[in-house]
Amino acid sequence: MDFCTRISWTRVLAEFLERADSLVVILADAEGRIVECNLALMRFLHKDARPLGRLLGEIFRSTDGTIPDFCAFGPDNPPLPQILRLRGSDDVFKVTCSVQDSEMLVLAERIGCSNNVVMQTMSSLTNELVGIGRELSRKNRELRETKSRIEAISRTDSLTGLANRGFFMERLQESISLADRHKQELCLLMADLDHFKRVNDTHGHDAGDRVLQAFSAILSRSCRKEDLAARGGGEEFLVLLPMTNEEDALRMAVRICASMRLLDVLEQGAPVTVSIGVACHHHGGSPDQVLGRVDQALQRAKEQGRDRVTL
Repeated sequence: MDFCTRISWTRVLAEFLERADSLVVILADAEGRIVECNLALMRFLHKDARPLGRLLGEIFRSTDGTIPDFCAFGPDNPPLPQILRLRGSDDVFKVTCSVQDSEMLVLAERIGCSNNVVMQTMSSLTNELVGIGRELSRKNRELRETKSRIEAISRTDSLTGLANRGFFMERLQESISLADRHKQELCLLMADLDHFKRVNDTHGHDAGDRVLQAFSAILSRSCRKEDLAARGGGEEFLVLLPMTNEEDALRMAVRICASMRLLDVLEQGAPVTVSIGVACHHHGGSPDQVLGRVDQALQRAKEQGRDRVTL
């Protein structure tokens, strides 16, 4: 149970703490360890008793002296009221336990006061707490889902659906650290669409967006689960290839280049091509160093005529 839920349960309990002296209210964790209780319990245990942190089994005993198993109770196994004694005391209680998520609410009525009043109070409190617990669980689930969506948006390029540069840099640093620690190989691809400015100037930005999306789809299909394709900015793209040697990285880059060459997105008979640089991480090197090498490789591909892959 998260902090927000815990506070809400506590506030509900607080409204009942000053009820009849014969009603003991205890909040325990999943292990049956007492987290909170009202003053009534301490009065029954005597002034020097310190119930917080103790197990329920240390406080209560069955009338035959055995220890009740509070941890056996759950939402699908609700316990019936039990007659229990306080350890070291002659006081006898009718005990009801309600389980919600990872916490237990224990209500103990000292036998001798009005059964009807106390049991009605216990029933009302239990029903109210169950309702609040369900509502808070729903709200917390919605909050987690919203947080996940926000996190996904913050690391995704909205046009292409690929990772953005910021998220790519985070993963690159993590992957380099992992590769160095386990002596694994790691390679990068840097791709740039050839003459992309001409596409925008001639066919318009909508056509340019279609080209970017088509190339992004090629990258997504080419990547393994452990790879990461990202839009670096404009018409530049990056691909992180963990546990990949130079030969396999080159082979993948050549396939990507060939796939783009065969794709006539603009339907003009002249497909947009791509130039790709390939570089491998040297153990002990930094992200900036491997990015610098892959950028140089891309520039060589451009200088050698574009529509090609170079190291």
